[in-house]
Amino acid sequence: MRQAWLEAGRATRADADALFALQGVLAGADADFNDLFAEILTSYLLDGLEPGGGLSPEQGEWLQSMLDGGEGLVLNAAELELLVRVIERADSVPGPLATFALRQIQHAAMTGEGPAARGRIHFSRVIDAADTAMIARLLQVARGDKRRIISRPEAEILFDMAEACTGANDPAWDGLFAEAIQAHLFAANRPNRTNGLALTTPVTLAERDSAWLQRRIQHDGRVSRAERALLALVDPHQMAGSNWDTPIAQML
Repeated sequence: MRQAWLEAGRATRADADALFALQGVLAGADADFNDLFAEILTSYLLDGLEPGGGLSPEQGEWLQSMLDGGEGLVLNAAELELLVRVIERADSVPGPLATFALRQIQHAAMTGEGPAARGRIHFSRVIDAADTAMIARLLQVARGDKRRIISRPEAEILFDMAEACTGANDPAWDGLFAEAIQAHLFAANRPNRTNGLALTTPVTLAERDSAWLQRRIQHDGRVSRAERALLALVDPHQMAGSNWDTPIAQML
């Protein structure tokens, strides 16, 4: 099948539909086909169609419709790998697809179940090393300052995870969370100065974003380790506002 695809030069929509149909039968059980499945469909989406290198809203909607096996989850690890690989490589990603992808990891971390948790022992309310690695791929961490900036819905998911998963998390999670939220806030408050962001540079927040951060930090009445790491990257003067229900110094 790989040779036929290479000879054809690019996959068609009919090819893509056929691959999904076959994966529906194999259910991720064939490792060789799983590799081919991800390789061909990633190329189909990012190399063979406009806008070339990025995903259009229509492409994102199609991919999500093909992957959603019910209750907002993919059916197996092979489909999850396709989803992550496409987002990892894309120059632009529609917001709904990025949120859908991150929810796969959230489900695994919160419940210890689902395609993102299969193949290993995964306790509920714990973010393990595999979760962190998958999130890093979704956030395009390997691209450095060229990585994508997460949306507000994605930031909400990361906060939900930080607040709920306070056990024996992967040590890399705290920094990953803090840097992702900091970059999100930096982009919102300095939209023309996102590239080249030094992650040790504090962010001074506009009122709307300060209010959002205050709500997220305070609503459960405690500050997780991941949230502490974030607060170290935000201008402390923004944290001293009188509209905090509890002074941040007392919460820390």
